Amino acid sequence: MPYETDERLKSYLDTNQMHREQMCLAVMASDRRFSDVRPRHPRGGPDGARDIEAVFNGVQRVFGAVGFVNQATDSETHKKSAKKKFNDDLTEALKQQPRPEVFVFLTNVNLTVGEKDDLVQGAKTKGIAHAEVFERERIRIALDNPDGLSIRFQYLGIPLSEAEQATFFARWGDDIQGLITDGFGQVQKSLNRIHFLQEATLPLHYFTGVLELDREYKGSEIGHFRAFATMYLKGPIDGLFGLIFGATDNSKRLEARTAEELAKGQSGISQSLCGGQWEMRIPESPPEPDKGADADGRSLRYEPAGSFTSMGQDPVESVRVRYGRDSFTRLMPGPRLLDVNDCMFLFCLNRKLAEKVRAIHIYANEYKLREIRADGFRIDHSSFEPLVPLFFSAEELADPWVRLRPERASAFDIRFAEQTPKRFFHAAEVADSRG
Repeated sequence: MPYETDERLKSYLDTNQMHREQMCLAVMASDRRFSDVRPRHPRGGPDGARDIEAVFNGVQRVFGAVGFVNQATDSETHKKSAKKKFNDDLTEALKQQPRPEVFVFLTNVNLTVGEKDDLVQGAKTKGIAHAEVFERERIRIALDNPDGLSIRFQYLGIPLSEAEQATFFARWGDDIQGLITDGFGQVQKSLNRIHFLQEATLPLHYFTGVLELDREYKGSEIGHFRAFATMYLKGPIDGLFGLIFGATDNSKRLEARTAEELAKGQSGISQSLCGGQWEMRIPESPPEPDKGADADGRSLRYEPAGSFTSMGQDPVESVRVRYGRDSFTRLMPGPRLLDVNDCMFLFCLNRKLAEKVRAIHIYANEYKLREIRADGFRIDHSSFEPLVPLFFSAEELADPWVRLRPERASAFDIRFAEQTPKRFFHAAEVADSRG
């Protein structure tokens, strides 16, 4: 086999300069001292006396030149031609800016040790810090090595013997399998992202935050609770800019304005639930200064956009807050799933509930957008005036409002550029019995 490799290096690639350069580049790349090995002109053309560029030992700039001859015989004529090619290419390479620090010459002519040393010393006298000559024997050794067997097969057409196959796969089998697996994984990730970006243009049906608790609780252990989210879009979508949505206990709370009215219902998460959603819209034309303002001077108001009541929840593993726009008919335009990109949101809870939250899961339409574990958020105990337009008694407010915020920011966000949401089920194909 060494004889066959040597013979093919002499003449197999005659007249095929592109494959000569590609083979030499692969040989250099298999040498771990060289990194970022790349062709100067993969398809030919003026190359400034370097066919290959690389980095030596992670620091020094490398120029590589290829000086093959046709029907190499190691005659004095061929040796003289190879030496001249070395010196000519080195001279031209040193004219380039920035100058190379390392020069590598690859040839299919065998040179003696003394001849190679003379070339290397000549290069150093011209200012090269390090020079090497890859003559035919050195290239042959690299190609007959397990790291070079695939290069030999690709460019010289020499098949691997059974022994070489065993050596090759012992050396590279796990890496090849990993590359195949990773390659298919990357393709699937790309397909998943394309699928998501296409479906992200569909209308937003719902946006849900699931507050996962640290264990399963009896409803009586939770008692009264408040869980609401405030959310702001990156920019107004058909005037829609801000949202408040969430849930609490006592189904009578939606109409209650006093403690007496609230007492007509049953408080506690195990008894009954209610909640709602409110939207803040930016009008096309701003109102006049003395009109449309709240008592505190704010001109933008949250308007009711839906409510619900339901039976209680017992036991309790999680609490859900949800904004929904899924209706039988769509009477007015609304946001798309894509429009929640770069939104900002946070959660307002009663303190006792907030202390039980272990993780936050964010869903929209058929996708999970984010999962935030306990080390990714904190409880903000600072006082604030909640915007939730529901009545809560003084006894309930003795358990104060707090906010869940990111560990290192003021509000959570959704960024599709950083993560591709995960679809939690896949559509089934329609059967065709007539096919």
